Amino acid sequence: TRKESSAASDVYKRQYMDRALCLYLLSNFATSNKKISMKTKMIVVVVLAAMCVLPLSAQVKVGVEGGMNLSHYLVSGSDGYKAEQVGGMKPGFQLGVTVDYEIGKHWMLMSGLSWLQNRSTMKMMDHMVTYFPKTEIKMNNLILPLKMGYNIRVSDKLSLIPSVGVYASYGFGAGNCSLDVIHQEGDNITTEPAKWKPLDGFSYKAGEPNNSGNLQAFRRWDYGGIVGMKAVIADHYTISFDYRVGIKKIQAQNGLRNSTFQFSVGYRF
Repeated sequence: TRKESSAASDVYKRQYMDRALCLYLLSNFATSNKKISMKTKMIVVVVLAAMCVLPLSAQVKVGVEGGMNLSHYLVSGSDGYKAEQVGGMKPGFQLGVTVDYEIGKHWMLMSGLSWLQNRSTMKMMDHMVTYFPKTEIKMNNLILPLKMGYNIRVSDKLSLIPSVGVYASYGFGAGNCSLDVIHQEGDNITTEPAKWKPLDGFSYKAGEPNNSGNLQAFRRWDYGGIVGMKAVIADHYTISFDYRVGIKKIQAQNGLRNSTFQFSVGYRF
């Protein structure tokens, strides 16, 4: 009908205006001379570019999800440092929102924002000496993923969406963590409990003159790769599995990188 045709025309006009505005902002931001860090400028440019290239037919699906994770740290130390995991992978939790852009019949751009707490216990070193035989690490993180997915429609009620992409995260404190520290007086070596905050680092007098143990602070910013699989049931209920691995060393002294398996259930509106 004429009314439907007119409504569709108005929708496309608005979409074209939004696209033009997006391209204008992208070009101006990319060429601006404002004192903005290169990393920040690159992130904003990538997000604006992704928004600009989305087809006019893209549909947005917003959802919520929560679940558990298992995490530990990959070790790539050097100069004799050899941190080790103590015990198995530790459980944590996550809660967040998801935003999926449907592009055509199959392709999807998948993002969102989640709050994740991860935990691990490590044996950590300072100057090739194991001053910290049992170190608890507990961190809160805000995770922002950006993935490309492919929607495989198994049936009218079930879709499977494999995905791959990148993520960025910002860490903040999760309270005090426990650690054991080694004291040495001559041939007498003792282990004592202490408390620390990973984002602040830790330092103590190890015993003999000029002996001290130090743990560098963990970095707040992290980025890396992510792969996942999402099942969508009856167009609303979701079950997701993701694996994240850090590229950036979150603690350079012992060469630690994040490694996290996530399992979530959710609802898509």
